[in-house]
Amino acid sequence: MTRWGLPLALLALACAPAAPGGTADQAALCRSEADCLSTCDAERPAACYALLFLYSRGEAGPESAKKGHTRLEQGCEAKNATGCHLLGAALLEGLGIERRRAAAAAAFVRACELGRDADCALAGEMLKNGRAGPPDFPRARTLLDRGCRRGNGASCTELGNMARHGEGEAKNPARAATLYQQGCDHGDPVGCGLLGTLLGGDEGLAADPTRAANAFEKACEGGVAIACTSLGVMLARTDARKGAALLERGCSGGQPAACAYLATLLYEGSGVDRDVPRAVELLAQTCDKNLLESCTLLGTVLASGKGVPRDEARAARSYERACSGGDELACSGLGALLLMGGSVPKDEARATSLLSRACEAGRADACGVLGAHFHASGKDTLAKPLLERACRGGQSSSCELLKGLSGAAP
Repeated sequence: MTRWGLPLALLALACAPAAPGGTADQAALCRSEADCLSTCDAERPAACYALLFLYSRGEAGPESAKKGHTRLEQGCEAKNATGCHLLGAALLEGLGIERRRAAAAAAFVRACELGRDADCALAGEMLKNGRAGPPDFPRARTLLDRGCRRGNGASCTELGNMARHGEGEAKNPARAATLYQQGCDHGDPVGCGLLGTLLGGDEGLAADPTRAANAFEKACEGGVAIACTSLGVMLARTDARKGAALLERGCSGGQPAACAYLATLLYEGSGVDRDVPRAVELLAQTCDKNLLESCTLLGTVLASGKGVPRDEARAARSYERACSGGDELACSGLGALLLMGGSVPKDEARATSLLSRACEAGRADACGVLGAHFHASGKDTLAKPLLERACRGGQSSSCELLKGLSGAAP
């Protein structure tokens, strides 16, 4: 579903006065099949759309739906922009009629031409992304440019996407930033969020943290949860309390990355009161959504037992998941648990394999654990190079062990 997925349930007529897209029309207040039949005509298309809505819920008959569809078509043909918009909405979602995306796009194009600027963005996005047939970049650009020039922020944002991704033109991040700014200035929070991302400096533009933060803040206030997350991560480094509040907002908005980052702040007590049980809860949730870093940190917290009861078996399962996904820190943690045994069955062969793999990948902690194991087993020839690598990597305990190995063979 794109940003243009139409929330048709918003037209629950008993409580909503507007049709999708914010079409204000008092005819949408009709509450029954009979009411809607009496008010549905080419000049009051919302009541006709309502008949399709009621039919989709089993609250109106097929003849009523047929009338609603016919009157929407007649209204659009009579140059009623709202009729074209609602006809497109019904065709796009298959609301009481057959879903026909090409016909929906044509209806949105007509609505755009009749002055509904938001429909320029709807039609342009559909044509650009091939949701109404093969992508038609030139026609999409024409529609989006029309909407943008008339002050529709979403149209400017979609034009920015075309420039950013090279859709029908050469990639041009500078032009994309300009268009995103226009989209943001015209009230499109998605444009604000994309502008913030572009100003991070990863796509050839000079990084501008202050401007990026301002853009993310506007997007966040506009309901773009991922922008709250991005701003929260930025501010967590300089204003942990404000950063944590924004991450809380992003997490509540369904952003797993926000929940994961918030969990680290809760575990450390940075910007928020320390709350290890809630940190574990959030890490478990985001681990289940395949954020490997969350699985790894969850394993570390559970293996240490600092702030929550120690649970080596659950820690091992979390490490296993992250290690299987390529997180070498998790492989190191899992190897250490398998080496020690206890509530996790000891498996020295697999532990050695995992620790060796993590050590070769640059994990000094893994080199140190494996080196210490070989030293304790009297295998100082194997232990020394591992401890040296660990010591160079900043593992002080490995440096201390090396002092007693001066006589070991190289």
